[in-house]
Amino acid sequence: MKSFMKGRIVEALAPRAPIARIIVAVALAGLFTVGCDVHGISDPGALSAIAVSPNPQTLAVNGTQQFSAVGTDFSGAIVAITPTWSVVSGGGTISSSGLFTAGTAPGTYTNTVKASSGNISGTATVVVTVGALAKITVTPNPATLVGGATQQFTAVGEDASGNVVAITPAWSAVAGGGTISTSGLFTAGATLGTYTNTVWASSGTFAGTASVVVTAGSLATITVTPNPATLVSGATQQFTAVGQDASGNVVAITPAWSTVAGGGTISSSGLFTAGTTPGTYTNTVKATSGAISGTATVVVTGPPASITVTPNPVSLQTSSTQQFSAVGRDAGGNVVSITPVWTVVNGGGSIDANTGLFTAGAAPGTFSNTVKATSGTTSGTATVTVTSTAPVLASITVTPNPVSLQTNGTQQFTAVGKDASGTV
Repeated sequence: MKSFMKGRIVEALAPRAPIARIIVAVALAGLFTVGCDVHGISDPGALSAIAVSPNPQTLAVNGTQQFSAVGTDFSGAIVAITPTWSVVSGGGTISSSGLFTAGTAPGTYTNTVKASSGNISGTATVVVTVGALAKITVTPNPATLVGGATQQFTAVGEDASGNVVAITPAWSAVAGGGTISTSGLFTAGATLGTYTNTVWASSGTFAGTASVVVTAGSLATITVTPNPATLVSGATQQFTAVGQDASGNVVAITPAWSTVAGGGTISSSGLFTAGTTPGTYTNTVKATSGAISGTATVVVTGPPASITVTPNPVSLQTSSTQQFSAVGRDAGGNVVSITPVWTVVNGGGSIDANTGLFTAGAAPGTFSNTVKATSGTTSGTATVTVTSTAPVLASITVTPNPVSLQTNGTQQFTAVGKDASGTV
């Protein structure tokens, strides 16, 4: 109907003046307005905007949030919608009902949650934060330190997804090896060893650990033993060298051996051979490692010039024993190591040739210079006096026996001792 009326009016007024055309246009506008359907003031119109809430929303990693979307027309009246949900800028995932699940990467995801209906959409921003503390990692691990040295340890907290969580840990050394400050500065002790999981950083119910290996420090001293060593000419002595750091911890070394003041020669393994010239060779054996060295003195003696046997003299009862000893000395009075051969040369008993244990015989008497110790062509002697064996008590007889006494009476008893043969 609208098209028919518009055509008749235009046809009737076509030849007229332009003013008439204006009048017709106004009339047509009114006619069209009357013919259109118009919404009432209280009825919602077409969808104009969508608001998503909450906005913004802060969630921990893997946290969830139910989002909602409200549609409105130009006048702000609510328009029922069934939005399509999507995530456009990362930060997590969202279900078809608007349930958002945060991802594992913290950050601010601007306008990432999107609700769409037709060509209208609304968005919301999500802030993803780190999760709760799940573990603590202590570094370095392990740490190798010289005794007395220090090491700064650090502790990093992480959530279940590996994101860093800020912590202020409490530090402690729980298995020895040294001490640690409240800031994590560890000072190694003087006792060498491996201290497993000794450094402990804790926060709440979580803790992280690190192991410490305490090693010896730089070589500070070398000790050579034996020192001094006394040797007969031509004899040998194995020397050893022990390296230590400033704290007295043993440091492994492979020393270079030398003789610096004569007295003999030494092998690369520290085996010293005494020379033929007797004397005291002060600090002649030298063990060197790098710039550090240690020394030992050697006393070289000649062959034994004398042997002294002790005790001398000695008095023994028949069948009793006595241990003798022998000391050899060279012409200068230096003690010479000897292994003497023991003999009895003038009777009085017998002796163990190797040990010098003497057993007195049955015949009493004085046996001059009878115990003899010999080394090479040199010997020494001792005198033994053998006395009779003292009687051994075998029985005691008390008399009188029996005895009868009045009350308060007295009686003198006697006791007689006898040996096995009845001799008093």
